[in-house]
Amino acid sequence: MKTTLAAILALSLAAAAEAQTGTINQLFAFTCGGGIGSQTCPQGARPDLIIQASDGNFYGGAQVTDEGVSDPQGGTLFKLTPTGQFTKLFTFTQNSSGQFLNGNNPVNGFVEANDGFLYGTTFNGGEQNDGVLFRISKTGTGFKVLHSFCSSANCADGSIPNGLLLGQDGNLYGTTLEGGSSLSPCPGSGCGTIFRFEPTTGAFAVLHRLAAVADGVQPSGMIQATNGNFYGVSQGLDVDSFNEDIFQFTPAGKFTVQFKSVLFDTGISGLAQGANGDLYGAFESITAGEINFFEVSTDGTGFRAFAPFTTLAGMSNIPSLFLASDGNLWDTNFTDAVAPSGSVFSINPEDGAVLQTFPFDGANGNQPETSVIQAADGTIVGTTELGGTISGGGQKFADGTVWTLDAGLPPPVPAITLLNPTSGSVGSTVLINGNNFVGTTRVNFNGVSASFKVLNIQFISATVPGGYHGSRHCDKRRRFGQQHSTVHCQLTRMPQRRLPANLATRASARVAPPRQRRSRKGDGVPSPCVEVMEVAENKESKSIPPMVCSAMRYNTVELLVRFGGIFDENSGACRRTGAP
Repeated sequence: MKTTLAAILALSLAAAAEAQTGTINQLFAFTCGGGIGSQTCPQGARPDLIIQASDGNFYGGAQVTDEGVSDPQGGTLFKLTPTGQFTKLFTFTQNSSGQFLNGNNPVNGFVEANDGFLYGTTFNGGEQNDGVLFRISKTGTGFKVLHSFCSSANCADGSIPNGLLLGQDGNLYGTTLEGGSSLSPCPGSGCGTIFRFEPTTGAFAVLHRLAAVADGVQPSGMIQATNGNFYGVSQGLDVDSFNEDIFQFTPAGKFTVQFKSVLFDTGISGLAQGANGDLYGAFESITAGEINFFEVSTDGTGFRAFAPFTTLAGMSNIPSLFLASDGNLWDTNFTDAVAPSGSVFSINPEDGAVLQTFPFDGANGNQPETSVIQAADGTIVGTTELGGTISGGGQKFADGTVWTLDAGLPPPVPAITLLNPTSGSVGSTVLINGNNFVGTTRVNFNGVSASFKVLNIQFISATVPGGYHGSRHCDKRRRFGQQHSTVHCQLTRMPQRRLPANLATRASARVAPPRQRRSRKGDGVPSPCVEVMEVAENKESKSIPPMVCSAMRYNTVELLVRFGGIFDENSGACRRTGAP
């Protein structure tokens, strides 16, 4: 790997940082208390990953409910409003035999599925103490263990879940560190698995069991890229040592190692997909004592490592990078010489240069160990495992925070990946899949309001509206968007009828949050939107008589082109900011 790296001088997080605005503010601190040797944490402690759900609130898990012992146990699930109001939804407790059958130590955060429930995993607990997959409502009711890992012979169903995501098909996908195949030289109960859970049917299935030398071991950090394939990191297993493998797993079930690092370079973070479609992550060079962020294409080519972060040497884990609305990659740093309590920073995806750093001071948190998210208003949000500020004093102490950072970023722009189905009649339901949909209050089809529901950050369910008002355009368009001409016409609500032969219409669906976010100077900032070009056509493309338009109401649309943009409240238009 080292022979392929660019010759770039080492730098620290602080050295290359530009001037920045904003500070990290504590949104909520978790409180523990008790005597020496054992402390209780009724709210939970050491918060892990959080999400912003469809209702605009934050949800997450706190890993433990006791401290001061060699093996902290329990944990809680919680809701937190954007103003910091805390609600405990569930506490993981042991039975009279000391077993945590409902799970123990929730990690990796929640996934909000299309059914409105929150899904998550625990690192321990369950029937075999190898972790569980669970479900709970956003009100805290209906908690249910959906699968207890290592419940199959030889842990063939996996052991120790370490990741969960919502797929483009609406199902849940995840990985386990161990379990699956126990063939030598797999360590412990197995080399790890990739699994799927279908919320609509309750079906759990192992899709792949890693096979040591061929696949690596302990898969983690898996994402689904815009091309529909899954990508993650495993530790390549050689006869004498480890290296980093970046794998691809297709929806059809094909597992392929796309990239293998040199020996003694090990993966220490999950993956993130950049705006250019490439994958980004971090590895540690054990021989050089350095940590590098890297970029590689989804086919495994074009690998390049950025300048080593010498101040991070010795870290065993780096949170996955996050692509924010400014086009840069954001992350948290556990600690370094300049920021002993850790920091939030951003890097340039072009060259890895550090752009901004925001240090923690202990009062707003200490030791961030999870990835950040970006809320619908553009604010960066995350957690720290320790630190914080509480009132009261005495034997009480803060044990982790949820924090916010207003770095002046615009709201994240919605982006569409696919639509299901790709065509439908008036009144039918279309599932829009993409990202950054939380906060949406408007879905229009070329100015006609459509009924819809934001299901989560990745899905919107919309109903195809029944007609158009006012002056619009009708387009004559051949398939694949070749050669089109336009005539002005009036589109009015008429009794439903099928499209006349040889007629093509174009409409647009805009998705935008309701309120404009204000800049520091009070100027209005355009809200994000999504535009969907919808085309109903047949194979012929003859001229369209202008008078046909005034008497038509489209019946079926084919959704072809979609892109994210900025919604201009003054003009009512969705201004394109990216290529279709």
